[in-house]
Amino acid sequence: MILIMTMISNTITEYDKMTLKESQVSLYDHSEIKVRLLKLYLERYLSIIGLSPYFNDVHIYDMFCGEGKYEDGGEGSPIIILKTIKEIIDAPDTGAQITSRFNCQFNDIKSKKTNKLSGIISKEGLHESRMGTLQISNSDYKDLIEVVKQKVKGLKKDKCFAFIDPYGYKEITVSDIEQLLAGNKTEVLLFLPTHFMYRFSSKGTPESLKKFIDELIPQENLPKDGGGIGFIENLKDAFRNKLGEDHFVDSFIISRDTNQFFCLFFFTSHIYGFHKMLESKWKIDEEEGRGWTNSQEEPSLFNQTDRKPVTYHLEKKLRVFLSESRTNSEVYEFTLRQGHLPSHANELLMKWQECGILYVTKTDGTKARKSSFYLNYTAFSKEPRKVSMIIKTK
Repeated sequence: MILIMTMISNTITEYDKMTLKESQVSLYDHSEIKVRLLKLYLERYLSIIGLSPYFNDVHIYDMFCGEGKYEDGGEGSPIIILKTIKEIIDAPDTGAQITSRFNCQFNDIKSKKTNKLSGIISKEGLHESRMGTLQISNSDYKDLIEVVKQKVKGLKKDKCFAFIDPYGYKEITVSDIEQLLAGNKTEVLLFLPTHFMYRFSSKGTPESLKKFIDELIPQENLPKDGGGIGFIENLKDAFRNKLGEDHFVDSFIISRDTNQFFCLFFFTSHIYGFHKMLESKWKIDEEEGRGWTNSQEEPSLFNQTDRKPVTYHLEKKLRVFLSESRTNSEVYEFTLRQGHLPSHANELLMKWQECGILYVTKTDGTKARKSSFYLNYTAFSKEPRKVSMIIKTK
């Protein structure tokens, strides 16, 4: 599994340059949400990998790791990664059953930063040999990404996890993501400052950004309407078209200030990894699972006052999807690809079953037990045709 988290911050105004400089020493709210999502995902997915008999070690790369801690005391990605691993192997219920070793490489081209990081890790006792190996390096990203891509090609039962948070976007290419995913051992979490990208795309585009976008879609074909969020949705669609149906793509929007939307794009070739990321997103945004805002007036990114999951978009699409017979595995995958959790679909299915319009049958054609929909990964992988379901309105 490779998780790549990329932060791209190349701006043109003195204010933006000042903000970037300050963000490197202080853990602002929007940065805290980044590492919170990372931690939530690691807690869920690494625990599963560690307990699975089908996988061996996990190789974790943090390619722009920084100092590990901000001047205001906020914890960065390498500290979060180590603490999460330790929590997993020390968990009272499952820790003793963890068979995987988590081998970490924390990299930053600036030795001053990695020296500070090494000191923090040593002082706080954040790494122990029982966790796996730890390597701290000062490689250039372009060299390291080639090493990781070669690593992925040779993996059999091992997984990889990479976290990329660069200081500028000129080093990052879409083809890097595509090649990392090619081995089907990969998770990618890509952080983009889409606010600046959107502004550039409408007011003249730097060559490095133009190259990045053109890998996805020719700029003349990129829709101009929809504002900052529309720009993010267009990029997500372009990623999906580029990578194809064998991969799962989703996004998590982070609003720093009014109309300033940054975004985490998540990529994986494994549906269960995708499921775990969606759980992490919905843990932060309980209403739509779409994003976070620092506004004190709005409880969610999209100004919802009800803390319950908003599922009307899923309801409309699922109704159409079930106009013909579908298996439990098809409904499970469809629900995840809409950015929703099986629990959301289960509620809708139960409502339709109560209304008498949803028919659920077993493989032998007999009626299934009430509320037996089998929308989970175990059934998806082992009993993909456990039941079939269809909506009949007449």
